[in-house]
Amino acid sequence: MGKFLKFPLVGLADDVDAILSSLCHKTLNLASGPPYHQMLYSLRISRNNFRGAASILFERLQRLKTTSSKIHDPADDSLTQCYLMMINTLSSVRQEDAYILAEQKVDGVAPPQWGIGQGKKLLKRQIITLETLRKEYQAELDRVAAIESGQFPFVDPRDDMDIL
Repeated sequence: MGKFLKFPLVGLADDVDAILSSLCHKTLNLASGPPYHQMLYSLRISRNNFRGAASILFERLQRLKTTSSKIHDPADDSLTQCYLMMINTLSSVRQEDAYILAEQKVDGVAPPQWGIGQGKKLLKRQIITLETLRKEYQAELDRVAAIESGQFPFVDPRDDMDIL
């Protein structure tokens, strides 16, 4: 990946950014696919676009959270590593600029028969601050510690299931 950043991208950096961003969104399997998120993160860091780099990490974090094998395995530290990278990245900007805008799926909305362009209606924009990331990181560390010590619930607290 170091060779990638050594290419002279004079006049092409924005196009390369857009292409990598598109590839990040299209990648189905983060574990076995090409590391487009890492490449885009590195490109944005090399161009001093720290908030852009943090935003692509946030997208990766959201995708990692929805991957079932990653959620329940406390030995896998990809979530905590992603949090740490985002925290470090946003710590590199001024305090008043230490936030990103992220689109998240609206909970409780069942997808209707989707037409062209209707999937975006199920997303809402949210401001993610450095403080929010630190709290989520601490919650993730607490969750992993609880699992490792055997103090975990039988269901995911985010699930709205009735237990009989």
